[in-house]
Amino acid sequence: MSARDFLKTTKGKVITIGGVAVVAIGIAAAVLLQGDGYRSITVQEVAGSVNVTGEKNNGEAYVGEHLYSGDDVTVMDKASLTMCMDNDKYVYADANTHFTLEASGAKEDSKIKINLDQGSELNDLQSKLAPNDSYEVDTPNSTMSVRGTRFRVTVFETSYGVIYTLVEVDSGEVLVRLKASNGSYTGEEKLLTAGQSALIRSDADTCEFVVGERLDSSEVDRTGSDDTGMLMLTYDALPKDGMERLIELIMDIETEGTETSADVAGDTSGANTGDKPSAAAETAEGNISANGSTDAAGANAAAKVTPEPTKHVHKAGDWTVTVKAGCLTEGQMQQKCTECGEVMGTKAVPATGHIPGDWVYLGYPTCTNEGARQQVCAQCGAVLAQESIPATGHNWSGWEGGSEPTCTSGSTETRTCADCGATETNSESALGHDWSETSRTAIYDTVNNNQYLYTLVTYTCERCGDIRTEQVP
Repeated sequence: MSARDFLKTTKGKVITIGGVAVVAIGIAAAVLLQGDGYRSITVQEVAGSVNVTGEKNNGEAYVGEHLYSGDDVTVMDKASLTMCMDNDKYVYADANTHFTLEASGAKEDSKIKINLDQGSELNDLQSKLAPNDSYEVDTPNSTMSVRGTRFRVTVFETSYGVIYTLVEVDSGEVLVRLKASNGSYTGEEKLLTAGQSALIRSDADTCEFVVGERLDSSEVDRTGSDDTGMLMLTYDALPKDGMERLIELIMDIETEGTETSADVAGDTSGANTGDKPSAAAETAEGNISANGSTDAAGANAAAKVTPEPTKHVHKAGDWTVTVKAGCLTEGQMQQKCTECGEVMGTKAVPATGHIPGDWVYLGYPTCTNEGARQQVCAQCGAVLAQESIPATGHNWSGWEGGSEPTCTSGSTETRTCADCGATETNSESALGHDWSETSRTAIYDTVNNNQYLYTLVTYTCERCGDIRTEQVP
């Protein structure tokens, strides 16, 4: 069933003019970043061109990339993005979608917000948030706050500055709070339950729910609610064509005489396929007289006269990085029309310059050899500096194995390096005797008349006590 056919079978519609806030109660919407102020968010899937700009990210998104608070995300034409938070919370962003991320508070008190100003994204929160956590989807005219749920939010702005927000709840509950153009809440709100949707419209002066037909009795029994103007979803899972469904719903509402549908039809080319305004838009324009009233004559005239196509006026989007700047090379940014995707301007992104990284060791110093290390750029790996590291020298133990030298024996002692095992010895020679004369005795030949033969001299070592004799004439 097409979006238009589905909407025509629905008994109730809710339209809001001005600003809207939505609070979902149920499954926790994805917690966005990691650190003291937030938790983990990563890119799980990406198709086509998705640009991310922020303090740490600057270029096209890739699978496994971490996103952070303050990141600006643009999903380009024919692209899509899936983000995963804390392994159980998901955001699916369609083509032509733009949002920024906010996160604050500690891990046990996390405040998360997706600021969606264009396009369509589906939030699937598979686990409940902690008691002090919060998750919001904020649009120019509404805020959606949740405890745990599955819901889609779609935002579309016409060339006349009228903003439409479509909120569709698949499970859980979503509280929709209206906002004025200055961002303050008006105090008007609606609680949407599973299967309900609300369409919100805003301009510079108004912010309100515009109610269509009342639910019939069968729908009241089914929802357990007697509220007026709830658009009931009749399918199990929300389809992906959020923007097409929103524009179809706007067409249906405008052809009922709520607002000049040329405002909407003139903008559908950028959000849909580039076709001319639908027959519903042309008929609606024919039903609006010069003073804004509806009459049959205008309708008859519309059947014969084809409206002049509205001249497309480019609407400048945010600057996005198409070529990431290198350390020594410039990058490039582009600004495109948010409605037709045409490039409106390009500008250079200055080279970042090298970013000094950690020192990397090429070789560690030893007891006898020098080491070396170098510092490389953390971004490109270029060598920025290199230096030698002095040898450490031996880490000697105490001397071992030595003894006092004697008159006849020397001494050897050894020490060992505790780091490399090298040894060193220290030797001392024997001291030698310290002789001193202790006696002299004359020796005679008693056989031959006591003839004098020689003198016997006795020496004693004063150090060790050894004795030696010597004959002298």
